[in-house]
Amino acid sequence: MINYDFLVLQPNEFENLTRDLLQKKEGVFIESFTIGRDGGIDLRFASPEDNKKVVVQAKRYRDYASLLTELKQEVKKVRTIAPSRYILSTSVGLTPANKEEILDLFSPYIISTEDILGKDDLNNLLGQYPDVEQQYYKLWLASTAVLERILNKRIENWSAIELEEARKQVSLYVMNDSFDKAINILKENRYVIISGIPGIGKTTLARMLIYRILSNDYEEFIKINSMDDAALKLMPGKKQIFFFDDFLGSSYLDISESGFESKILAFIDKVRREPDKLFILSTREYILAAAKRRFEKFTLNNIELAKCTLDLSSYSEDIRASILYNHLANAELPVEYIRELLDGRKYLKLIKHDNFNPRIIEAFLKEKLYLKESPKVFVNRFLDFFDRPYSVWDFAFSKMTPLTQQALLVRATMGGNQVYLSDWFDAVKFFLEGTIGKAALSLDEGWHTIIKDLLGTFITTIKEGTKEYVLFHNPSVYDFLIDYIRQRKYLQASLIDNALFANQVAGTFTDKGYERNDYGKIHITDDLESHVEETFKRQLIEPKNSRLVRYTGGWMRQPFNILILLIEMIRSFPILFRSKPELLKSVINIELFTCTKYNLEDRMSLLNLIDPSFYDLDLDAMVDMIKPELLRGSDYVNTVSLMERSDRGKYLMVDPAFLNELEYTLDSDLSSVEDEEECQYVREDIHELAKHYPSINVDAWDEAINDVINRFSSPDSDYDDWDLEDRYYGGSVSSSSDYYDLFSSLL
Repeated sequence: MINYDFLVLQPNEFENLTRDLLQKKEGVFIESFTIGRDGGIDLRFASPEDNKKVVVQAKRYRDYASLLTELKQEVKKVRTIAPSRYILSTSVGLTPANKEEILDLFSPYIISTEDILGKDDLNNLLGQYPDVEQQYYKLWLASTAVLERILNKRIENWSAIELEEARKQVSLYVMNDSFDKAINILKENRYVIISGIPGIGKTTLARMLIYRILSNDYEEFIKINSMDDAALKLMPGKKQIFFFDDFLGSSYLDISESGFESKILAFIDKVRREPDKLFILSTREYILAAAKRRFEKFTLNNIELAKCTLDLSSYSEDIRASILYNHLANAELPVEYIRELLDGRKYLKLIKHDNFNPRIIEAFLKEKLYLKESPKVFVNRFLDFFDRPYSVWDFAFSKMTPLTQQALLVRATMGGNQVYLSDWFDAVKFFLEGTIGKAALSLDEGWHTIIKDLLGTFITTIKEGTKEYVLFHNPSVYDFLIDYIRQRKYLQASLIDNALFANQVAGTFTDKGYERNDYGKIHITDDLESHVEETFKRQLIEPKNSRLVRYTGGWMRQPFNILILLIEMIRSFPILFRSKPELLKSVINIELFTCTKYNLEDRMSLLNLIDPSFYDLDLDAMVDMIKPELLRGSDYVNTVSLMERSDRGKYLMVDPAFLNELEYTLDSDLSSVEDEEECQYVREDIHELAKHYPSINVDAWDEAINDVINRFSSPDSDYDDWDLEDRYYGGSVSSSSDYYDLFSSLL
């Protein structure tokens, strides 16, 4: 049976759904009205039998208590209207007793309980009218059945791919102290964060841990791309390992998942209390440092408690020798190159190099870049790559055609994560049309050649259903390309001027330098600000975005509109917009901040980025217009700044009636939670609001929240014990001054 959650619909969407279902059921045309004060009428039609007035009201609420409170206020309006028949539709599931209570409340206008449509009734009607069901994609995208059939499959596919990669790397891995350290951290904390510099082997260590743990009777491995993935696949009583690679972004701090900070802390807390769950995460050390600066709760909750840092000191000389040996053996290096390594024990220069890095070894050998060199200069080229880590990609990049190079640089401006292949094509075409003209070449003819040249070295493509994605072969490719652009000012100007998507500019460049979470972006000079201005003006006409964001089980295009464009551009170029606020004059007005089609949190974020007085914004009027939108504690949190900046808001913050509404809203939030994680969200809202509303009794609320959490919590169990004595340490070598026997065996 269909069992949709109608809370995924916005109020106006729920009203439209009610209208469409009743039109089918009643066989009539139903009038609907614009959003605003309705006087008790959402929908209206004339009864086919007697042509008398029938009024329909749609009420989207989370629970029956909230619904009943609202309905008691609604009765007065209905008596004034005095319709011949009154129909109520609600998102709340109703019992027979609930329906009888509502029937009595609205007597004689509700004729029978059949005119009271609860959640189950609406699901029943959707089953009868599948054409209506198809129109409301939010319902079936969010339905449990669809998620299990489609989204779970995506998670399973990514997990299978990850395990296959792990299997391939087993032969290359060399056991070292970091493995023991990570295992012990997992035993103690149930989660581990593997951090370190790029290419040091974080993902490889994670994969080896996963393989090891699966051999100890763990039933399921799940690679996640979001915390929503983790929540979806969490199964009580099942021994599960979760892995989140580059959980803070691949090259710079890049978090797009809503509520990520709270979600990951709640999930870690959940895992720590479960005897059959493990959580492995990886990140670059500098990105973790940026995250701690941005997310205060990461520091307060000591998320680094279970950190395992990989650095060059993790690799003794013996381990370095074994890593190099394993890669050379796996690459099946021609004999003449091996002899050159042995001559004068040149392999020692590689082993002892200050920039020894497994990723550079892998790239140099896997892509057979050594074949471009004669055996005599082979070792020197290898050492060059250690001297200049990006040169392993620079070497291959320099051999490409100019067209392929330009396509790859455009792809870099689209970010380090995957994007639609079709978006990349459009972005490249737009760039070329702006730089060499439409008639200069036909990209369509050369596109397949570009893909072929780059596939397997610089990029990877993935197909899921009808969508095809392109991502970088590994994060160091993106690092190289960004560094390449950073060193070429003329190229920066051209890429900014001819960016099809706004995120190619706001996501890649900044005028703030390498501070905070913008580490990894390209710092533009003052004379490039005019280029940013022109692209911004073009984007104002038609905002475009190619960024994909993680959602439950996969990826989707980031919701994008004029509001988000403004937020991202101002955050990336604060100096520019502070010095030239007139750039925003054409779009900044009170309607932008009160239009409900935009997310309330986004509207308030934008307000905090600008000077309202410069744009003549009436904050008092804004407070009154936004006040009806304060339906949850998080809404009050988001509007604190607005309240404190306006006289009207300051008055409301001490008004007993307003404070009663706030307390009632928080109480409603707590009464509707469904798990511990939601309890923590309510707690966070209350603690934040208490900083601004002294009347909030934090201790009393904490006690109430803890009582609710106790209803959800299962008793802690003893942690399971692992047998660590039978580990396989294959690949390491005993101490030796020159390792000659080891490397000569390659012959």
